[in-house]
Order: sequence, then structure tokens, then C-alpha cells
Amino acid sequence: MPIQVEAVTDLKDVIVRNQIERLYETSPEFGDGQDAITQLDEALDQDTVLYTAVFNDKIIGAIWSEGTGTTRLLEYVVIHPANRGRGVADRLISETCRIEEAKGVTKFEPGCGAIHRCLVHLGKL
Repeated sequence: MPIQVEAVTDLKDVIVRNQIERLYETSPEFGDGQDAITQLDEALDQDTVLYTAVFNDKIIGAIWSEGTGTTRLLEYVVIHPANRGRGVADRLISETCRIEEAKGVTKFEPGCGAIHRCLVHLGKL
């Protein structure tokens, strides 16, 4: 499954905003998609970048990368239910790490067990 990983630094694009809201409806970490968008809007105003997994012009996965300096906290990973079990999370986390390392990041901290497992598998912990 060829996916593209793209960095999102604001939610001004209505299509992107709506796709992310629908995607986070499936996440147990937020009350609903609107709750996720509200928190993400605030986080993007600080030191957070949202990385999205895109397939056929649709966002099928996302992860937040937070922090400054050489350390980033990776959290709130979500993959659309129809695309789970296809390696999307591994690819998304791997590309997120690659992009962040190109910016000088040397350490990643997992925000949950699933991210921890991916980081260990990638040799990032």
C-alpha cells in the first residue's frame, strides 16, 4: 500500500480539517473528533506537527509530534479502521522519525504502547 506522509502545521484547509476530524472520531483518546481538533489546533500553535498518512488523496492515519530541541514526543497515532493491519502505522512512524531526524531530532519518546512497539521495532529506542 503506497502511502505518502505529509506534515501538517495548521488546520486552515477545510478538507484536511474535516478528514482529520473524522479520523479521530475512531480514537479512544478523545471524546470525539471535534475534541481532537480543538486540542490539535492549540497544539499546532505551539511546538506540534501533525504527520498524516495519505492514500488516494485521503488521510488514513495521523500522529502528533511534539517538543523542541532534539527530543520529540510521538503520540495520538490513529489509523482508519479500514486500513488497520496493513503496516500503515509502521510506515507513518518510520517516515515521521526520518523527517524529524533530518531536522536534528535524536531522541523519540512514545506516547503509548503501540508507538513504543513501533519505535523499538525501528531501533529508535
